[in-house]
Amino acid sequence: MAPQLAYLGIGLMGQAMTKNIVAKAELEKPLILWNRTQKRAEEHSSSIGHSTVVATVKEAVTKADIIWSCLQDQEAVTETFEEIFRMDIRGKLFLESSTVLPDVTNRIAKQIEEAGAEFVAMPVFGEPSLATIGKLICVPAGPTAAVARIKPYLIDVVAQAVVDLSGEEAGKASLLKIIGNVLIMTTMETCAEINVFAEKTGLGVENAQKLIDNFPHAAAHTIYSNKMLNGDYYQKEPMVEVHKARHLTSQVLDLAKENNVSLKSYKVAVEHLADVENSNGPKEDICGIYGTVRMESGLDFYNNGPKHDTKSEGKNGYEKVL
Repeated sequence: MAPQLAYLGIGLMGQAMTKNIVAKAELEKPLILWNRTQKRAEEHSSSIGHSTVVATVKEAVTKADIIWSCLQDQEAVTETFEEIFRMDIRGKLFLESSTVLPDVTNRIAKQIEEAGAEFVAMPVFGEPSLATIGKLICVPAGPTAAVARIKPYLIDVVAQAVVDLSGEEAGKASLLKIIGNVLIMTTMETCAEINVFAEKTGLGVENAQKLIDNFPHAAAHTIYSNKMLNGDYYQKEPMVEVHKARHLTSQVLDLAKENNVSLKSYKVAVEHLADVENSNGPKEDICGIYGTVRMESGLDFYNNGPKHDTKSEGKNGYEKVL
């Protein structure tokens, strides 16, 4: 008999991932959805079909065999699992895709296993637009047999690739996610600096973008650069709010310090994040580091909108990319 899946957390990533699970995973039973804001889950369920919404975590866990979670932050993960630990969860499999510290992941894994259930940590790499088209990179770690049970929902469903850490302790996946943040932030910093350099020298950001689009192994650069040039960093719902990003970057720097690692270019990106929060507010998008690099170079924080396809009006009188 096919397992019953439940998904906890319907943020931007959760929306994209559950849409693909319903469309591509050939579920026999409707996907169970839970979100702290129930209305959001109900609206999403109506849009993707073959799903049902429950009002409580307890109801989701009780009805499901595999419980997949991708929650807002570490605090939300901790609170949710504290509630789960009060239930009878024997025989269930928990798949956790939030970004949390390795020791928190290992602690949760230990408690889950002591309660007679299985746990796989599986953070993902890729922002919401990649999640929407099922092109995430998934990093599962935990018991080999448990990881095998969730693989049918990965490649060609939510993921384009899997970095398989089967047999490793769950916290190793979280550690790789934390370390991967260095790649993400330095990529954003590079894109911000290149585009400002191109604008200030008269080359033009459109020409710089042509190079970025065709540079070897530059998929991430293309994504972040487009978000910057199209004005997504101030016109759309934040991909990641800057105050949440700063919390994670402080953890990365703490880990680097503990291990006597120098991350000079990463620290520059972190400083620009701080500038975004201090001057534009904590709910600004992480790609706002483009705005701070612009300001350091004598330009306005806002770049006056998209440089490519424009379809509809956005806030502040700027055009917005659909």
